[in-house]
Amino acid sequence: MSDNRYTIIDLGSNSFHMLTVEKSNNGFSIYAKSKQKVRLAAGLNEQQILDQATIQKGLDCLTHFKNELDLLRPKKMLITATAALRLAKNKQVFITQAEEILQQPINLISGLEEAATIYKGVAFTENITQPLLVIDIGGASTELIIGERNGIYLAHSLNIGCVTWSKRYFPENRLDEKNFMCAIEAAKNVIKPYADEYLNQGWSVAMGASGTIQAIQEINTKQALSPDINLALLYQLKTLCVDCKTVENLCINGLKSSRKPVFASGLSILIALFEMLEIESMQRSKGALREGLVSILLADS
Repeated sequence: MSDNRYTIIDLGSNSFHMLTVEKSNNGFSIYAKSKQKVRLAAGLNEQQILDQATIQKGLDCLTHFKNELDLLRPKKMLITATAALRLAKNKQVFITQAEEILQQPINLISGLEEAATIYKGVAFTENITQPLLVIDIGGASTELIIGERNGIYLAHSLNIGCVTWSKRYFPENRLDEKNFMCAIEAAKNVIKPYADEYLNQGWSVAMGASGTIQAIQEINTKQALSPDINLALLYQLKTLCVDCKTVENLCINGLKSSRKPVFASGLSILIALFEMLEIESMQRSKGALREGLVSILLADS
């Protein structure tokens, strides 16, 4: 066992992540990390039952993680599951087998706990003293948080995510104006009951803490399309997606192949958020859920 090594595992709705850090007097440094695109949320049917193929894919990933853990031998671990398993009616089938593989308990957190942990991760990695809006578009949920320094003013977890939206609004992987319009309007309908509350609270800086935001930033960096992430850039990217016609043909300079299956759906949700919350511009945060989990683990050590 390593006395200064700590591991968190994030069983996300899109990807499973394992992050191991080494604690030091100045904070921590990343020692090892692993990631697999399990897309747990894609395995949910209309009755919110997780199919056996997806369960097995997740368990295979965790078996791989366990082999790595046996070599890493961290002092402490924290394993967290989020939206897809919150939704799954047969969640216990997966959790029981996963705990048996990892020989550790799995903490299924609520949407509000997830939102608070995401904000903690942003506050942990960013030095922003102004009122802050944080948005995290996950595979099956989207978290919206307004806070300042280490305090949270508003937090909600909405049942919209890039994996679930892809299944629902981009059938047969078609990318056209109609599918985008349906996806954006459906996301707006979910956001609408909360919009006034966020607009009234207000913020000075907006930050995105998700794979969708990262992908957009990477495209923008590669192509130098805009000085920041704004609505004009998002519309431009939507047009590029529609021009490609299908997910299989999606070819945007700077977009990683691993992000292609859920890029359009994540983009549609972000457009809805920009429009409903009147966001002018957004930065990408270096921290999110995993960094929040690390901060919790280190604080308890």
